Amino acid sequence: MMPDFIKTHLITKIKEQVKEKQEILQFDGFLFLDKDIIDEKKINRLNKWSIYPKEELLPLNWYHIKGSNLLEVYSQLKDNNFYIYKLISGKSHKMRIKKRK
Repeated sequence: MMPDFIKTHLITKIKEQVKEKQEILQFDGFLFLDKDIIDEKKINRLNKWSIYPKEELLPLNWYHIKGSNLLEVYSQLKDNNFYIYKLISGKSHKMRIKKRK
């Protein structure tokens, strides 16, 4: 299956959003989506390299995810509908960027 321009562009935009959000949060780990996205598997997190199914260790291939689901990932990131777990003073804290209105 050959990736099309729109899907490739959307994946690039998602990766840019991840990088931007990680810089804001000064964090380099997973971004957990507020709402799971159901493709062939439930997708619930991503980092600057890959996107991951819920409760699995191995990432999914970006190009096997439906375009509409990639658009949903992008929208959740853009609207700050995600959170992270950050270790502060030895305790894990759930943190987020203030949501856009």
